[in-house]
Formats: sequence, C-alpha cells, structure tokens
Amino acid sequence: MPELRDYVCWDVERVVTTIQTEAVVASSAVFLATHTPLKIQRAQIDGRQFTNTGQIATEHDVLKDFVSRKTATNTVLMPIVGESGSGKSHLVRWVRENLPASDKRKVIYLEKSRTSLRHVIESLLEGIDDEEIAQLRTDVRTSTSSNNAESLALRLINELTIALAGTTASALRGKQRQLAGHKGLALILQDPVLQEQMLQEGKFVPRFAEHMLSDRGSDVERPPRFTVDDLPLSVASAMDGVAAPTRLILRLLLSKPDMREVAVDMLNEYWEKSVQATSSLGGGRVLDAMKKVREIYARQGKEIVLLVEDFALIQGVQRDLLEAITETSQREGRTLLAPMRTLMAITSGYFTSLPETALTRIEASTGGHLYNLDLVMHGSDDQEAIVSFTGRYLNAARAGRKELESRLAGRVPNQCDRCPVQAACHDAFGKSAEGFGLYPFNRAALRRTVHSVAPAEKPHAFVPRTVLSRALIPVLTEGFDSIPQGAFPDEQFRSRFKSNRDADDLPLASRVREQIGEMDQSDAERREKLLEFWADGPSELINLPPALAAAFSLPPLALDAGRPAGVPVRSARSVRDAQVRIPEEDRPGSALPRSLQKRLDAVETWSTGDSGLPTAEASAVRSVVSRAAVYRQDWLHPPMKPLGVGEADKAGWTIKANTVSIEEAAAEALARGDSPVVFKRTPANAEFFKSLILLNAESAVGVRPQDMVRLSSLADSYARVLRQRVTAQSQIGDDDLVAGLRVSLLGAALAGHAHPGMALAQLHAAAFHPGQSWPRCDTSSRTPQWQTSLAGHLQRRSALVDRLRGALGVGQGAGAVQVIDAARALPLVRRAAERWELDGLELPGWAQEAAQPLAGWRTLVPAQHAALVKLLQEVRQRFPRGERSADLLSQLDASLRVAAELGLEGGSEVPAIRVLIEEIEGADWAIWTVLEKDLAKLTSGLEGADAIAAALQGVVPLRDRYLAVMHRLLQAADAFLDDALRAAEARGQTAASTASQQMEALMAAWQQVAQAQTEGQA
Repeated sequence: MPELRDYVCWDVERVVTTIQTEAVVASSAVFLATHTPLKIQRAQIDGRQFTNTGQIATEHDVLKDFVSRKTATNTVLMPIVGESGSGKSHLVRWVRENLPASDKRKVIYLEKSRTSLRHVIESLLEGIDDEEIAQLRTDVRTSTSSNNAESLALRLINELTIALAGTTASALRGKQRQLAGHKGLALILQDPVLQEQMLQEGKFVPRFAEHMLSDRGSDVERPPRFTVDDLPLSVASAMDGVAAPTRLILRLLLSKPDMREVAVDMLNEYWEKSVQATSSLGGGRVLDAMKKVREIYARQGKEIVLLVEDFALIQGVQRDLLEAITETSQREGRTLLAPMRTLMAITSGYFTSLPETALTRIEASTGGHLYNLDLVMHGSDDQEAIVSFTGRYLNAARAGRKELESRLAGRVPNQCDRCPVQAACHDAFGKSAEGFGLYPFNRAALRRTVHSVAPAEKPHAFVPRTVLSRALIPVLTEGFDSIPQGAFPDEQFRSRFKSNRDADDLPLASRVREQIGEMDQSDAERREKLLEFWADGPSELINLPPALAAAFSLPPLALDAGRPAGVPVRSARSVRDAQVRIPEEDRPGSALPRSLQKRLDAVETWSTGDSGLPTAEASAVRSVVSRAAVYRQDWLHPPMKPLGVGEADKAGWTIKANTVSIEEAAAEALARGDSPVVFKRTPANAEFFKSLILLNAESAVGVRPQDMVRLSSLADSYARVLRQRVTAQSQIGDDDLVAGLRVSLLGAALAGHAHPGMALAQLHAAAFHPGQSWPRCDTSSRTPQWQTSLAGHLQRRSALVDRLRGALGVGQGAGAVQVIDAARALPLVRRAAERWELDGLELPGWAQEAAQPLAGWRTLVPAQHAALVKLLQEVRQRFPRGERSADLLSQLDASLRVAAELGLEGGSEVPAIRVLIEEIEGADWAIWTVLEKDLAKLTSGLEGADAIAAALQGVVPLRDRYLAVMHRLLQAADAFLDDALRAAEARGQTAASTASQQMEALMAAWQQVAQAQTEGQA
C-alpha cells in the first residue's frame, strides 16, 4: 500500500501547462476549473482618487451590474481597478465566459497580450465591412509594418516635438506656459544629446514603440505613461554638448522639481497626438471609425460589449475611443449609435493619472463608483479564501489540462478522491472547503508562503498572479524532485521564502534554531524551515506531527523536556506589541522593561536576516566582548603595565567594528577585514548577543550561564590577539622599543650617564631613568648646542621613559610601574646600544618628541669634542703634562707678591686671580690627565657611526666642575704677567732695575713652562 512518505501527486508538465498566471492564456475549461469566487470591494470615485465603501461584491454582482445598468446615454464605462496581478484581467475574462448568450450583443475583447496597435484597431473593427474602415486598417498596417522599434521610437519623439512646438502660452495653463512653444519643452526633445537619453533602453518611448509594433508576452506590463525618470536630467548633459537655449530649459527642470512634474504632464498630454500622427490615425479617424461601427450595429439592433483586459492597450487612441464609446446612442428620439457597455481593467496608479475628460466620462456612466480588487487578507474568512484559491489550482495541477478540458463544463474532478493516501494526507496537511487537498502545504505553510511574496508595502495583500508565479508553481516544480529525495524544503525554497514579520509571521526563534543546530547535524536547515512554515514558528523546539514529518522524511529528535528556556521570544502568532515576560523559572516577578525587550527583538530580527543589527545593540555586544578581553588579560606574562578599558581603547583595542565585527551590523564600515573578533549571523550568536545585551543593561534576568562561560572563554582566547593589537597600535613591539631605548640612551649620554662601552646593567638603569636629577655639573665646559639639546630632551624625557616602563614593566593595579621585566628589557637595551645615532631609524610616534632635540647629533658630538680638545690644548700650553700643580700655583703666588711689592698689580686683575685661586683650592689637577686620555681614544676623524661612538667616550663623561675655572685662572695669570712685564720695562733703568730683574726672572720661569710644553708635544 502506498505511503505518504516522499509522495508526489503531480508532475512538472501538468503544473506548467495548467497553472497560468494570465487569465487569457488558460483554456475555458482550465479557467473555470481554477476560478475561485472573488471578494471585490465597491469604491466611490472622488476626483482622481477612490475610496472603498466597505461593501463587498462578488463577480456575479459585477456581471449583473455591468449588463443591467441603465444610463441616459445608453453607454456604460465601468473600471476594474487594482495593482498588477490582483486579478483584474481574470475578472474581465470571467465576465466574458459568463455573459448570457444573446444574438443581440456584439462582444469585442481586447486581450492584454495582444499589445500592438494593429491588433487593437483590428479587434475594435472586426467584422465591419466598410470602405473607410478598410482603408483605416490598411493605413495602420502600413504605418506599423514600415518601421522597426528604433525608427518608430525616433518618429514618436519627433512628432511629440512638433506637437509641443505648436503650443502657445495662451492655450496652456499655469506653469505650463513657461514651457510653451518652440523655445520651451520642445527644445529638450529635439536636442540630439538629450534625445539620445530619452531613447535609451528601458525609457518610456522605446518600450512603448516595442509594444506598439508587436505583441508582447502576457506577463510584460505595458508602460502606462511618462514619469520623471524618463526626462533627460543628467547633470553632465546640462553642460556638455547642449545648445545654450536648451541648457536654460534643462537648468529650469533641474533646479525646480515642480517644473519637472509640469513637463511630464505636458509630455503625457500631447503623447496621443504623436502616436496618432505616427500611425496615420490623426484627424479623428478612430473616433469616426468607432462611430461608424456603432451605427452599423445600431442598424442591426445590437448592443456592443467592449471588454478591455488592460486600459493601457488603448494608449494613442484613448481620447477618440473614450469619446466614441461614451457618445450617447440617441439623437432626437432616434437610436443612431449602438448602445455600448465597456468593462476595462486599469491599475490603481494609472487610474489616478487619467485625463480629466476620461474620469468625468467614467463617473457619469457608473454613477460614481468602481470595483477594486486590491484586497488585504486578515480574518479567518479571508484565510479560507486563500485556501480555496490554492486548493483549486493544486487540484487542477494534479489533473492536468487535458483531463480538465475533456470534462463537461463546470464539472471539475477532485483528484484526491482517487488518491490512495487521501485520508493520511488530509489529516496531516488539511483540505479546502471544496475538499481539495493542500499537500504539500498545510494552512500555516500556505499562509506564510503567500505573505512572503506579498508586496513590501502591503504585507497582508493577496496578489493572485504573484502567488501563482512566485509561490505555487516554484514549490510544485521544485518539490517534484526534492520531496522524493527527502530534501524538501530545499535550498531554493529556503532562500526564496522568508517569514514576513510585517504580516505577523515571526521567523523561528534563534533559541530554537540554536537547539536544532546542536541536536540535528544532518537536517538542521530543513528542520528549521519546516518548523517555521509548517509548524507556524513554535517558540519552543518541538517535533513535527509524525505523519507530516514522515511525508518529508524528517526523523524525530530525542527532545529533553527539561531543557532551559533561556531568553524569552515572542510566540509566532502573538500580538506584535504584546509584552513578553521571562519564563517563570527565570522571572523574579516583574516583566522585562519594554525598551529592553525591544532590543532583544532587534537581535531576533537580525538573526533571521530580516534586517541588520541596529547601532545600539551592536555597540552593546562590541562593548561587552571588548571589555571582557581587557578584564581577562594577564598583564604579568610577560609583564606589562595593566591597561584600563579607556587606555586599551586608545591603544587600539576599541569597542568598534575594527575589533569586534558583526555580520550585517551597524557601523561595520570600520571593519576592514582584519577585525580579530568576528561574529557571523547564526542562531547561537543571536542567543549569545541577547545575554550580552542583558548583561550590558545590568540585568541578570534571562542571562544564560552557558553564555557567560562562552564570554569568559572568548576573552581568554583573544588575550594574545589583544596584546598584538595593543602592541601594534601602541607601537611597543620589539623594534619600536629598541628605537625608543636608543633615544633614551642618547638622551642619557647628553646628561653624562650613558656612553659606549658602559656595562649593560648601567645602560639599563640609564635607559629607564626619568632624568629629573640629571643636570650636568660641567656645563661651563659644554657647548651651547649641547646644553640646549640636553635641556630640550630632559623636558620631554619623562613621557618617553613612562612609555618604556609601561611596555616593559608592571605596577600595582593601575598605578606607576614598580618593576621592569629585565629578562625582556636587557636584550632590547643591548640592541639599542649597538649604534649611538638615530640616522635611518624609524621612530615610534611616542619617541619622536623626545628625539627632536637630538636631531643635530651628527654635528653636536663633533662640536663638543672639538671644544674639549681646544680647552685641553690651551691648558697644556700653560700647565704641561708632568708639571706639578703645587709648583704652578707657588710660582703664580710669588709673581703676584712681587707685582704687589713693585706696584704692578694692574688694577683689578690681581684680586680676580686671587678669587680664582681660592675657588680651585683643593681641586685635583689630575682631571686634565683623565680628559687627555679619554680624548686620545679617538684615533681617526669624526666620520661614521663608529667614530661618533668612540668620540662619545671622551665627550660624554661628567667632568670636574673646576675644569673651566682652572682654564680661566691660567688664562688670567698669563695675561697678568704679560702686562706686569711690559709695565716694568716701561719704567726707567735707574728706578726699576731691581723690579725689572725680578720680573724677568718670573718670565723666565713661565718660559720654562712653555718650553716644557713644547718638548712634551715633541
């Protein structure tokens, strides 16, 4: 016995040949077999708008009203309005199929698929044998057959230009006057550059030309009229290649939106003239022909019934035809024209833009009402109407066109009656009121599928053509293969049909999808979609009813009734704005705040792909994850100054998308593909996010323990990445630290606390010293450039050392660094001390300010070296190597005494020298020997890094503060003795012979000093 499992009761060929989306395509038998009673709204015409009255009519009511309505003119013009695919053409076709047979009625049927002007005219004039009408047919055939679409479009544009050029300001109204005549809107159409834009593919004119020449598919909508998008408003064209007068009109349209609307109205108003001129229908030929048709049928005693599937078909002959079909049939008590009844389908938007004359004629002939097929399905009755509609088409697809056409009219076989699994199928999937099975749908799946293809602006709307073409046909054709394979609903179904939140069809809760992902490793995606559509999106994980699950080969899950409910979600059929409460076991007696629940709902919406994650929710998730990584960071291995959240943010571990990237979330522009933390849109992540948002809102209610464990694990897993990010963004990698340490060592060298050859431990201490206690005591022997550079560096050194300490040390809490990680720092200091210059070194940003005073290092060191060499040379001229300082000072003291005795003190020189002698009392003159040895270490010139390093050993060390004082003393004494000798010689031989002799003896002693200096140098 057949089983329901993997069962199909249709085939693809029968589906595609039987289910027709256009009423005119189906045969009469198929049309009647699939016809579902319509719910039609009566609407009242109010100017260019219409308002539903709340009265519901059936197709039988429409037919009765149409064939029995009496008017004073014996003409009826009844519109059927609705959006594309709402069933307007279906109703017109149904009226034709159900018109009472009568030899007193001539039916003219304009099919929407036969869009060419030739077919429209021939259909209107069919059966009329008249010379003038025959000529009209011939002219239309000739005009349309002699053109292709491109040439016809160009002719239409040119004829429209002529029509607009012939307008005058006095004949136009309002702002149209600004666009009148050959210097107005006509300039736009005749300009080659702008004309080319209007003839581009997809624009109104070329599309109209294609429809005018040849029949199009029934599913291709004919463009109703010009819109603003058809205007050539490219900004580039306003300046490039357009004549000056035309540019003025174009700028007017570009600058004033209201004038663009005026221009569109004029194009539509004069369009019919261009169509008639192009097709040889001008001069009222259509009006005259239709009147003649009415005259002929009037003589035959017949009434004309004109059924128009699409009002857009009569574009180009609209005015003439409307006038002809609404012209009163009687004159002076005699019937001259046949009565006319016209039923026409027209889209809602096109109706509101009809010319005033057309609206007036419609209102007069119908008593001011029309029929509206735009329906919004809400109540249970409406849902049953959808079920009935679908059931009929499902039954027709099972039977096939051939069987339907072989039956007597009106007798539709129910294929379920002969089905071996009927009972099980109807129990599992349901049936319509007419007894037609809904398989492979059930009521929930059918409702959700219909809502998923509804227009975005009307989520509850039922659009028959859309339901057939985008829902029923794809499901049946694709399911024919996937159901037997146990793969239904397949990937195509899952991607095509999404639950429509705006229609109150909530997707399957992320919590449920998360559980499915954990428990079903083979059929998770199928199970999700089956639960969402066929089980109506349960708020808890359940198994499908056994028969339904078996039909789709879905094995049951071993569900644990004690599974935690977690964060609450709205029931799929709950009222949209109902307050959702925490499950009883998690709730302390109060509901979640409404604002917080909305945030959880936003995450739920994001998880299903219906929208992106909003800014507030994305920010909360990023903040919690980013901060958790900072809080969990172990700053001791290796040691590093702990960073607070704010410091980490500044250091590159932000709470933005460049740290935590979330698929389809707000502010993702910052995520450049290198974000360390990446969350995909998955059910598990959605549930995780809900807990994080609750945590961020300081609400423990509903936070799942497993999510806290995951957060902790996540934070630990990104510890290394955080360090890398902070290191890179903060520029504290090894190379950066080596550069910073080198700046610090050079600064320490300026202060005399570091130089090449120094022990590594001493260099380490100098590199991390802030330098506050480093003023040099030998500034008097330092060049101005050296002193300026040192002062500038010391002002900036504190920030440099703080950064080095923070990168290589730890403190208590967020306090100052107390301990440096020597194991890591010493190798870096060693690398930094390999070179003692900054040339070619890329400095991190934080070291650049402290390095700025060192910019002249290549001139600074040689200049200081030269200054010390000069100082040493000048001293050695007066205090040669090997001379005892005591002898020198004794000789100087003796010379001062002799000078005093002889009255040769020379003013203030002697007291100044005495002061200098007192100042250096106790000083060690051996410091000159030390300086001499240090300077002697440089054996070559000061070119190159090695020479600079060698020079530093003599330049850098702190020297005795008496160095410059001794130099000044020797200079002062030398100058004094020269002056004293000249003064003695100036005195007479008799008076100063003794003094002269004594001074010569002193000078001899100084000469011995000079001689010794010379010999020492030799």
